[in-house]
Amino acid sequence: MPSFGSRTRAATIASFLALSLAGPSLAAAEEVMGTRSEALVERSHEIRLTLEHGVASLRVRRTVHNGGPRHDQAMFWIDVPPAAVATGLRTKGTLGGRPHWFEGDLLEAEAAAERYRELTGIGGYYPKDPALLSWRGQEQLALQVFPVAPSQDKTVEYTFSLPTTYEQGRDHLVLPPMGTDAHPARVTLHPGHPRDQLFVDGEPVPRGAMITLDAEHTVALSRHDPARIEATLASVPFGTDRVLMHYDVALAPSLSTIPRDARVVVVIDGSRSLAPEDRQAAAATASAYLRHFAGPRSQARAEVLVFDHELHARHGGLVPVREALADLEHLELPEANGSRLDDALAEAGRLLAAGPAGPRRILVLTDARTRESLDPARLQALGLGSDAIVHVGIVEAGWPRLERDDDHPWAGVATATGGLVWQLANAPGEAEAEAVFEELARPLRLDHLRVMAPPFEDPDVDLMPTSLDEGQGLELLQVVEAPIRHLRVEGQLWSEPVHETVLPDDAQGRRWAALVFGSDLLSDLSEEEMMPLALHGGAVSPVTSYLAIEPGVRPSTEGLYEGEGGIGIGMLGFAGGGSGIGLAGTGSGRATGPDTRQQTLERVVRAALDACGGEGLGIHLELETTSEEIVELGPLEVRGSGDPILVPCVERGVWAQLLGPEFDDAQRRWTIDLPG
Repeated sequence: MPSFGSRTRAATIASFLALSLAGPSLAAAEEVMGTRSEALVERSHEIRLTLEHGVASLRVRRTVHNGGPRHDQAMFWIDVPPAAVATGLRTKGTLGGRPHWFEGDLLEAEAAAERYRELTGIGGYYPKDPALLSWRGQEQLALQVFPVAPSQDKTVEYTFSLPTTYEQGRDHLVLPPMGTDAHPARVTLHPGHPRDQLFVDGEPVPRGAMITLDAEHTVALSRHDPARIEATLASVPFGTDRVLMHYDVALAPSLSTIPRDARVVVVIDGSRSLAPEDRQAAAATASAYLRHFAGPRSQARAEVLVFDHELHARHGGLVPVREALADLEHLELPEANGSRLDDALAEAGRLLAAGPAGPRRILVLTDARTRESLDPARLQALGLGSDAIVHVGIVEAGWPRLERDDDHPWAGVATATGGLVWQLANAPGEAEAEAVFEELARPLRLDHLRVMAPPFEDPDVDLMPTSLDEGQGLELLQVVEAPIRHLRVEGQLWSEPVHETVLPDDAQGRRWAALVFGSDLLSDLSEEEMMPLALHGGAVSPVTSYLAIEPGVRPSTEGLYEGEGGIGIGMLGFAGGGSGIGLAGTGSGRATGPDTRQQTLERVVRAALDACGGEGLGIHLELETTSEEIVELGPLEVRGSGDPILVPCVERGVWAQLLGPEFDDAQRRWTIDLPG
């Protein structure tokens, strides 16, 4: 910015007069000058910034010194921070021989300008000392102060209000460079509550910390104890069928915590319907999940159950989570037939009931391909009987990913317990897996989000987010046709319904009646509509200015001459993992026909019978497959033998058989009937 000394006094005054009648200035920095003398200079530019949730207040104190021989007028060209509005003015004088602040009044812009002209002129008026803060555009204001006595200082204060941006659990405020080259603004920082934490450019700072605005800085606030869901509502009528509405919804930085003393059972599908890489993904996910319960203060205990046609407990009871994690590093999941998930859930419930008290959790990692007789109703009953929150993860190999699936056939199994069905992917050794799967350990967002402000109906409701992460917020500023009765926020934490309802707040109404003048909505307002909003919010606007007047105790009655004052007048893909339960008898139309597969199964059963010593005997058996996996053995009858160990021996032999890729039906039942 060029120094004031490089400009002639006539050019300076002409520029200020032009500014008074023009739109927003493109000046790169602020300027301070005297009307009569270049000896009037700024001495200090101090700002007290108070940061609260949703709003910041900048109380700007500026002092000038008149080194000239005559009373002079100080003129400030003030750059307005983005979205900010001026909401106060006061001038420092004396009252009863003591320093005293004289508060400004918000007046109609032209009336304020005329009053200022009268108070600074020569005539029949008793001497008064006014200050005028007037609008030049959303990016600039003008401040005029008279008189500044020779060899004296003069101090004025004005206040900016501006909205914050809520992200990642903090209220953020970007402060541009402010002030002049000679006196960049010095800012002291204060939180709205003494226990809140301030940050500057990402680094924590103490209350009362100071920064100099010779460059851009970002100030942020982390509140000590925010509500889980915080909502505010402003509803301000300002004309016929014209209401200013603003709502704000903010979620706490942490919507939940990992429970202490948790009792956790991880149930892993070890059956061969999962490809080897999918089984590895399940084991890696179990480790990433349990690490969230492994903190030294957690005191959590866990068991890992692996199921196929049998159930395999890794420890035989609940053990410290660190022990379970160490064991998972050595877990091998060989191919096996069968999917006895119901047995696994029943055992998980038994373990949790027998263990010490504490929050109960069950995580099932599977492809959800089980026998047809295992319907969701039975699984739901087992889940409810465990008195645990049950999550079901439909697992596949891939980059770490986790997405809730409310349309899965088993969704009711999990939601009845407070849990969810998830589509997930993972692979061993993925560094980000622990962060991705934290949501299995605690809810991180509000899903199925609905924000309602009756009677307003948002035409862009389809564009609203359907979920909101913890530490994030959303807001809407809009002109609507009728007053808003209340704000209702609804959603789900996992599957737990939560809601918050708030009524219109007068303080929020005043705040946003002012802040609208720093928003994009300003262009939609007529002058007649601006006036009630500006007066309600106490804001400098195209139609309002602040005028502060002190009684005036100077010995001189010298005023400003016509043409000398520069008097201002206000101007205007989701991809799901795994597969659901298939329908019996649905084939893929491969060239290998059902007769060939029937013969394969008959050979398998005959070989198992012969191996058990049943050569020459007849057998009847029903079985069920999902692709290459045998998932169920139905009634088995060996004809011509009363040996009690023959039937379980044949069952073990059939379970041990590995079918080939020609068995590609999603789910199918088979009947084997071999004569003796």
